[in-house]
Amino acid sequence: MFNARPDRPLLPAEPSERLLRVEITVPRPEGSQARKPVHLSLVIDRSGSMSGEKLRLALEAARQAIRTLQPGDRFSVVTFDHQVEVPIPSTEATPGARLRAEAALDTVTARGNTDLGGGWLRGCAEVGAHLPEDAIGRVLLLTDGQANHGITSPDELTSRARSQRLRRVTTSTIGLGEGFNEFLLGRLSEEGGGNFYFAARADELPGFVGREIGEVLSVVARDAALVIRAPEGVEVESLNDYPCTRDGGTCSFSLGSLPGGMVLAPMFRLRFPAGAIGETLPVNVALTDRDGALSKEPWTLAWPRVAEEQIRAQPADREVLRAAAALDAARARRVALGLNDARRWQEAASTLADAANRLRGYADGDPEILAEADRLDAERDSYSRPMSSLSKKGHYFDAMMAMKMGVRGRARPGPQVLGLPTAARLAPLLRTASQALGGVKGAPAFDVDESLQGSPIPAGPLSQRDEDELAADADLLDPGALKVVFVEQPLPDGWFSHWHPGSRTAVISLAGLDQLISLPAASFVAYELLLYGLHALSADYDPAKLLHAETLACLFDLCQQRSEVGIKLQAGHVCAGCLGKLSTVGLDRDVVTQLWRAVQALAQSGTSTGR
Repeated sequence: MFNARPDRPLLPAEPSERLLRVEITVPRPEGSQARKPVHLSLVIDRSGSMSGEKLRLALEAARQAIRTLQPGDRFSVVTFDHQVEVPIPSTEATPGARLRAEAALDTVTARGNTDLGGGWLRGCAEVGAHLPEDAIGRVLLLTDGQANHGITSPDELTSRARSQRLRRVTTSTIGLGEGFNEFLLGRLSEEGGGNFYFAARADELPGFVGREIGEVLSVVARDAALVIRAPEGVEVESLNDYPCTRDGGTCSFSLGSLPGGMVLAPMFRLRFPAGAIGETLPVNVALTDRDGALSKEPWTLAWPRVAEEQIRAQPADREVLRAAAALDAARARRVALGLNDARRWQEAASTLADAANRLRGYADGDPEILAEADRLDAERDSYSRPMSSLSKKGHYFDAMMAMKMGVRGRARPGPQVLGLPTAARLAPLLRTASQALGGVKGAPAFDVDESLQGSPIPAGPLSQRDEDELAADADLLDPGALKVVFVEQPLPDGWFSHWHPGSRTAVISLAGLDQLISLPAASFVAYELLLYGLHALSADYDPAKLLHAETLACLFDLCQQRSEVGIKLQAGHVCAGCLGKLSTVGLDRDVVTQLWRAVQALAQSGTSTGR
């Protein structure tokens, strides 16, 4: 469930630094385990700048979020401009309440200035007033503007976010467009124990709201914390900037509420004082959470002090060094962005230069770390002059995501569906299908990852064990994404596809497809990406509950005979009954319909790719 890895296992006699990477995989709930009730407040900016498409899509995203809740959950909606209103006070999410909420949202219009603090705090109050011990409290704040009315001090707002988190009311934020303050929203989410999202366009809002609600509905470990106990004189620093409470040599770093299946890799820098050769300094690492879902077995590392020749000979864990370099670079970019925003151009450039030199100092010749240092140097020029608002916000969001998750590379915004070919000749099919589906607004991001190509898969039909191992391997590649794996071998029962809920992975067989349909194979690949990819937009979506035996030329026709698949691919239709069911699980029927039409267009293209 979790382990701890140092960059080097030995200490010298003089003062020194060591890196510590903690790897955490949050367990998924058992199939019969009931999720915890969610108490949600949607706080929506209705100021004049939100007029038109922005407010329309924000309210539609709120409707979708409310539709995913169930009796036992509670929700409220708060709107704000220069005044704060509560069109939907906190109420249990019964079917009738959800319908009344949709009607109330129809009355919201844009006007006035932006009392962000007043609206957000009222949302916190709506959650806190009815929050029992076993529930999850979350406020989702959506705005496109600055806090220019009421409480406007970032320090006061973030201090209150910290206080609300300690009362079990956590805060996530979504900034829309060019006008909001990313530094404020980022700090609110950090101190509030939630997430920060940047939506460059209004049509990205439903995806981000869906991702947030899906995460909240999947929480298994509330108020998770990583507790590090170190000897006197040892300083512990979080490279992820997790909020920390210190008590002597004990540091408790708040990780927030964690959904099942999440993978985190917090990174720490430990500064050791001088000491005598022969002594050993133990550091204890433990996970805690309110629900007891995380491992209770602590991890203890012991650093012995040894002679200089042993220090020079000890190996370095390059994965730990690379992870630290990525976080050091992300932190430097975030600091430099703040300096750039304050028009302190030279300081911004110097921050990146200093970080690049720091990376080279511990790179130990590693080409990846040296390349990251070179990138920081190359970016100095762009940080030393005015940036466009959208560019600055995009860089800030990337840095925030990298620091929160402890991952390398550019963060993928929004729900993600990853197509995984297991053979090189399948990759062109997936690229064609992903490109066709990726043109639909409001859809998940469809990407292709070829990491599983060349996996040792037997030539004949897969055994159940082979399939399960393949799904587990896929889950390790990108635990935050929904995965769809394509194989050439038949599945154990001879059917086309299986869903593995524990890893949120589908395994699809393309065996014998050429003999069954004369349509482009990429259209079948796109169909499977769509059918399973909708899981990324709704935690309550289950295609098995929508499939019907009647042949209605519908996306959700069961196709009891495999030969019927070709007919289905040309349908481009979702029947009225299925459209209604999609709404009840929080899916946008227009998005699903457009995705299905993209599959149909691919089926009618008359060309195949890669087969």
